[in-house]
Amino acid sequence: MGEVLPQIRPRCDVSAVLVGPAPEDRCRLQRVLCVDENELVQAGLRAILSDEAWVASCLVAASAKMAWHVAQRHHPQLVLVSASLGGKSGLELCRTFKEHMSHVRVVMMSGEGRLSASMALQHGAVASLSKHMPRAIIAAALRRVAEGARVFPIDVKPSAVQLSPRELDILQHVAAGLSNPEVAASLNLSRHTVKQHTSAVYRKLGVRNRAQAASRAQELGLLV
Repeated sequence: MGEVLPQIRPRCDVSAVLVGPAPEDRCRLQRVLCVDENELVQAGLRAILSDEAWVASCLVAASAKMAWHVAQRHHPQLVLVSASLGGKSGLELCRTFKEHMSHVRVVMMSGEGRLSASMALQHGAVASLSKHMPRAIIAAALRRVAEGARVFPIDVKPSAVQLSPRELDILQHVAAGLSNPEVAASLNLSRHTVKQHTSAVYRKLGVRNRAQAASRAQELGLLV
């Protein structure tokens, strides 16, 4: 059974942060809900989150039903959902949040299997991470999600490529096979803006077209 964990009240030392958004964004505290049937996974995620200055409290649940009850009571801003939760209920829970608590950012956490970016996006997730990633990589990815980015890495590979949250958004959609008009409609942007960002992504990745961009992004660990 999952349980509501005690609140964590860390002190945010912005002087120690060298790269990132403005201090007021870095220190914005958020409640996080971890949904996983495995108590060891719950404990592992709790340990990772306990060291993060942006985490105000960490809640856990062992089922989709329990997670929805906890979310209605405690109103988390970020929810980590096991992709294998009760068969397909992990994806169903993700869609439920999208439809009824659209302000909540959902991260799909996969185990042995790999969850595709298109599947995660389709169900409303803003990120898809592997439970087997190193602790530091998971922490960094969740911090980026908390700051507003979308993250769909598949491996731990260092990269000098620096994409903005909006560029990452567009890259995820492009790699999922969406055309520029479809990306524009999905992100509520003009086609001209999407074209500009896409060109910037191509330039930073050193590619010339969408297929090359998707391939290069996979090599860099940016996509599923």
